[in-house]
Amino acid sequence: MEDKKVALYASYQTGEDLPGYVRFALKHLAETDFKVVLLTNRRTLSNETYEFLKENNIELFLTENRGFDFGMWKRYLQLQANRKDSAGNYVPGFSAKSIDRLLLINDSIVYYRNKFKEFFERAEQSPADVVSLTSNDEFAPHLQSFFLYMKPAAFGVFFLHILETPEQTEFYDVTRKLEVGLSEKFTEAEVIMESLYHTERPVFFAYDELVRQGAGFIKRKLLERRFSYEEKKHFVRHHAYDALNMDYTSLVLNAGLESDFDASWLPKSSETKVDHIKDLIWEKGFQLVGFPAKRLIDKFKK
Repeated sequence: MEDKKVALYASYQTGEDLPGYVRFALKHLAETDFKVVLLTNRRTLSNETYEFLKENNIELFLTENRGFDFGMWKRYLQLQANRKDSAGNYVPGFSAKSIDRLLLINDSIVYYRNKFKEFFERAEQSPADVVSLTSNDEFAPHLQSFFLYMKPAAFGVFFLHILETPEQTEFYDVTRKLEVGLSEKFTEAEVIMESLYHTERPVFFAYDELVRQGAGFIKRKLLERRFSYEEKKHFVRHHAYDALNMDYTSLVLNAGLESDFDASWLPKSSETKVDHIKDLIWEKGFQLVGFPAKRLIDKFKK
């Protein structure tokens, strides 16, 4: 394989077409010197989607909806390591020995500004072996896996970790065993890590800080207000009531979109106004009263 820089973009979607924010990220990634691969769940895709991928020289890998983004990355890497031709002979794919840079990226983040070249330049200027956009201290200090820019010194640990760790079926198991576990393995092996952006508050509660810093990306979940009851309690318990109920769409629009990013591409919440008002009531009660309110809330939730 001639491509020395490879970007693996993992995306779970349900429609025949790719959302605008996904096409935006893929198109601008493909403008860099990275070979871009779209890893997505197996389904029927539209002719327009195939044309888009062809025009931008993006490889398509359709796979099972299993194991979240790490599952997709793992199956693609396994395929590359075990490729055979029609005669059953092994043919070159790519491995830790055949590439210079590997980028893992997924669609949990909406990139509304095209800053990929800047991200890559900053990553190259960094002495770190693996670079992410942000880091987190939940469970243990770790780089967030929605964007992992790896140099050769990180490959051995990464390939060993992702190929040997069993696929996980629960989201938080993926986070703990694969995402956090990867940073723990990097630390043990003295692989140097760095994140490009830093916030005063824990990053999940601080996307307003990142927007003001001009980072040009935001977590899709915040735009969609796609939180479980436990996640909402997590915000309030950590004094992040404001972050939970912030109008992130307006925040992004006020910060400014790239000229070729249409505002309609920003994911929207399916939450009704009534449901939102109900949430505001119990969240405020939980915030003001604390644990006794939590016990009462849990009782009524059962």
